[in-house]
Amino acid sequence: MRVLVASHTYLRRFNQRKWEAFADLSPRHAALLVVPSGWRDPHFGRVDPELPAHPRVRMRVARAVFRGRGSLSSHVDPRLVLAARHFRPDVVLVEQEPHSLLALQGRWLARLLPGCPPFTFFTWGGPPDRRRALPLRTLERGALRAAPLAFAGNQAARDQLRASGFRRPVHRIPQVGVDLPDRPELIRRQVRRELGIPGVVVGFAGRLIAEKGVLDLADALSALGDLDWTFLAIGPGPMAGALKARFQAANLAGRLCLVSDAGHHRVGALLTALDVLVLPSYTTQNWAEQFGHVLIEAMAAGCPVAGTDSGEIPHVIGNAGIVVPERDVGQLRAALRRLIEDPGLRAQLATRGRDRVQRHYTHEVVARRLARSLEQVRAYSATRCAP
Repeated sequence: MRVLVASHTYLRRFNQRKWEAFADLSPRHAALLVVPSGWRDPHFGRVDPELPAHPRVRMRVARAVFRGRGSLSSHVDPRLVLAARHFRPDVVLVEQEPHSLLALQGRWLARLLPGCPPFTFFTWGGPPDRRRALPLRTLERGALRAAPLAFAGNQAARDQLRASGFRRPVHRIPQVGVDLPDRPELIRRQVRRELGIPGVVVGFAGRLIAEKGVLDLADALSALGDLDWTFLAIGPGPMAGALKARFQAANLAGRLCLVSDAGHHRVGALLTALDVLVLPSYTTQNWAEQFGHVLIEAMAAGCPVAGTDSGEIPHVIGNAGIVVPERDVGQLRAALRRLIEDPGLRAQLATRGRDRVQRHYTHEVVARRLARSLEQVRAYSATRCAP
């Protein structure tokens, strides 16, 4: 099966691992990744395309307009149709919301190709109370009519598709998986020695923004000064100053280790140094935690996890960690006390987490599930290639 994929997600090689695993499933499997040209991300700096390493995973870099504008972002590449005709995909997959211009481009592209390959899309959804303008609702209706099935990254996205009238199958599959690191204990010792972090290391990884709950986490930890812990915060963001101020006010400034400029591979190494990873996100009017990929990265590294019940977090954690109500600092504090004081509990949750990743979240598992679903898309026979 040959799949043309339009998405900005696969600019970086570490996210291309899913498609490498997909290609390894069969000599007949191949993917053409259509990605935008690079740009400067406001949080993580310059992002440029990295060519795939797998011989059956190719990349087409297209000029992008309205980058960073969500549904308005689209590609401008007059030769894309020729490249797609040469590739001869069996399926056109757009990993962007169904109300996006990119989804519209994907539908048009599928109609222009020999054999009219079926079109489908991947969605993360959005806040259920968001009202879209009429042109976006029109785009969404067109995508829902065209797709024989859809991919959803979380339960909320699946529910929204149903609420929008989509009655065909919806397959809930992570957009990307993770690798299981080799010898995490060796990496753990090296990183902890390098950073000089003692005690039980409680960590957070992600953007330091209010809705990620980093100040709730700081408040919960500040009340546990009688215990032996260090807080490792990994990531950039505007809340870094406020985070430092919270620990200084509690006379615990020496317990905070802030790493704001770690690349992806460095983040993976830092996660192995943690005894507990916490994702204390809370829902706002316009946002809820869509997945929490750092949770499965931590579980893969053998790190127990805790999180709030925001968005998809409880579904990702399952029985492999502790879930508390969002914005409930008291329950978060109680959960952290249990985890810090009880190494047996941490070991039990670490084992559960790694087992859960092996069953559901490795690149190989995600690729197998995706391949089975795409076979169903390919089996869909359109009666005509009409607009």
